[in-house]
Amino acid sequence: MNKKSILLIVVLLLSVGSAFAGTGTANIKNTPHNLSYLSYPADSLYVYAAWNASEDQICIYCHTPHGGNLDAPLWNRDSSTLQGVGHYQSYSGAVMATLGIATNREINTESLLCLSCHDGSLGVGDIINNPATGIPSNSGVKIVGGFGNPGPRIGGSSANTADTTDLRDDHPISFSYQAVYAADTSKLQDVATVEGNSLTLFGGAAKNVECATCHDPHVDYFAAPEYTPFWAIPNTGSDLCLSCHIK
Repeated sequence: MNKKSILLIVVLLLSVGSAFAGTGTANIKNTPHNLSYLSYPADSLYVYAAWNASEDQICIYCHTPHGGNLDAPLWNRDSSTLQGVGHYQSYSGAVMATLGIATNREINTESLLCLSCHDGSLGVGDIINNPATGIPSNSGVKIVGGFGNPGPRIGGSSANTADTTDLRDDHPISFSYQAVYAADTSKLQDVATVEGNSLTLFGGAAKNVECATCHDPHVDYFAAPEYTPFWAIPNTGSDLCLSCHIK
């Protein structure tokens, strides 16, 4: 392998990390995002071993070294069925509505990365580039929400499977934080403060809020419980919320 190839790999890996720029302890093996059969110890609440009887790779459920797509570096999931205006219904507050940020707005790629599992429509092992061992045995298993219930919503139940695209009771995503802040500076911190608090805003000058603004999928919150559930920064004393909101 030549020096240019090594440099490219390093740049790609750094790009993956920068998309989820939390400051917690990164150890994907010891998180609920380990969907391999080598999952967290058997006495853990988050055991997914029954979902997969054979696959020992962990990263493959989201990343692949070859043949992925450009949604994110080395991305191994296909979110094309989740795209388009009107596919999801999202939260839109009074100021957002005034700015024309509709409930049926397009969800940006940065959040579709998460929704490609967490809207409950695709199997956790429904990936683009399968491992040498073949299609993962959990390819048809839907992701679970809080407390073992299926679907995208914390506290959802199995009866909610028909409204997996209804995100109106969840924190809004895929909107310009800069635009909402400029419309009413009394309710939100300025962008410099938000980013100074180690939260990531996306989309260049738009400074969009996406799932990864608040969440880091790689953080080991068993080792650092203050990062539960996959927080980008600890929410002790509502610090994460107050990084944006003035209350």
